[in-house]
Amino acid sequence: MDKAKPARPGGRGRWTCWGRLGAVAVALAAAGFAPEASLAASAEPPPAELVLLGVAGGPTWYGDDSPHGISSALVVDGRAYIVDLGSGAYRQLRRAGIKPGAEQAVFLTHLHTDHIIDLANLLAYDPSARRRAKASMQVFGPGPRGVLPPLAPGMKDDVVIHPENPSPGTQDLVASIVAGMAADLNIRVRSEGVPDIRQFFQAHDIAVPAGVVKDPNTDPAPPMEPFTVWQDACVKVSAILVPHGLVYPNFAYRFDTAAGSVVFSGDTAASDNLVKLARGADILVHEAIDPDWVDHIVGPKPWDARQVALARQLLEAHTTPREVGDVATRAGVKTLVLSHLVPGDAPAEHWLKARQTFKGPVVLGQDLMRLPLGAPAPR
Repeated sequence: MDKAKPARPGGRGRWTCWGRLGAVAVALAAAGFAPEASLAASAEPPPAELVLLGVAGGPTWYGDDSPHGISSALVVDGRAYIVDLGSGAYRQLRRAGIKPGAEQAVFLTHLHTDHIIDLANLLAYDPSARRRAKASMQVFGPGPRGVLPPLAPGMKDDVVIHPENPSPGTQDLVASIVAGMAADLNIRVRSEGVPDIRQFFQAHDIAVPAGVVKDPNTDPAPPMEPFTVWQDACVKVSAILVPHGLVYPNFAYRFDTAAGSVVFSGDTAASDNLVKLARGADILVHEAIDPDWVDHIVGPKPWDARQVALARQLLEAHTTPREVGDVATRAGVKTLVLSHLVPGDAPAEHWLKARQTFKGPVVLGQDLMRLPLGAPAPR
């Protein structure tokens, strides 16, 4: 595999994303937010590339050579559409040449800390640069869970953190970040003339279609059809629920562009819903867990109740490389990219077992790897 290369910064306004006349309705279907975007004529397809900002999964540190936390960006016509914001994602965006104001939208698959820990950085840093760029970024993610999951079998400590709102959604998360930093933000606005960061972004809870989920504690990702979350001049974004233990809501996303399609699995077990969402996609970016690592991290047997619960969460809420390959085969995708690697420091041959069940190109993700849409994938 070629050594990972930093992404090229794109040039805003160089291309028209869909290569057609007229206006594209911007459908923020999940949030009831519907402005419009205008297009000029263009006969050529847009430049588009997938940038892997960080490929490590889990809220942990794997060592000095560890990849950064999970985060990806689809860059179309210089506009960045970001999926998840793990540890170090903000710096990786800048290293990838994605400047403040280029971020059009963020899509959070779920609200585990390893997927959102750098959201505060993205919201708060570089406010003056965002003012110059006339930034306007949409942040989409799960809404409130609605009910806490039950205690795992054998667990006794019924701890509830922040009982006033124990299962907040994306809008609450963003509001809490801003509120928690109010002392700093108010000082900077009042004494330094720094702009109010709230003008540069809007947060939206994605509404699961009515009637799909009856009880998130018994079936958080039942069979369903993909639904549209957002659309602008460059991309159409669809989502579907996928199973990740008792995490709910938990989304996978599909991005359709004039140059091709990319699907992000988020954290998930092998999923028929994901197969449906990813059908015929050019690139499937899928999480993977090394089963050999689970025994090591959980500890020697016999396991107590806490260890059993951890092992079940790791093995039943994630996907092994062989399972990932099977998902890619069933979906008929062109290229499989392995990311959200747990652990982040496992040998390459452990991940490439996906080639046993998927005969197309399998790419082992690396930080700042760039994959142009429409180009042959490395083998």
